[in-house]
Amino acid sequence: VPLHPSSGVTPCANAQWRQLVKVVGTIHSVRVQPLGGVPSLECMVVDDTGGIVVVFLGRRRIAGIEPGARIAVEGRVADHHGRFAVLNPVYQLLGN
Repeated sequence: VPLHPSSGVTPCANAQWRQLVKVVGTIHSVRVQPLGGVPSLECMVVDDTGGIVVVFLGRRRIAGIEPGARIAVEGRVADHHGRFAVLNPVYQLLGN
């Protein structure tokens, strides 16, 4: 099911633990971080209100996931090393 970037968007600053969110923003940074011996691709998605970490477990790279790319992600907010994060979200890369 494709995401509709303009409907029901949650500002990053309003994301709450265990809440189902849809965040639209720009990827600010990307890094590969091992998690229990399994690689995970972490990126910081930033909007006008702040940022939230997005984690793709078991991935080292995803085509198009790079700094400067616009993205819409949808998933549940979880605690990830003491920070809010959306783990393994549904995502859609957006045109700039």
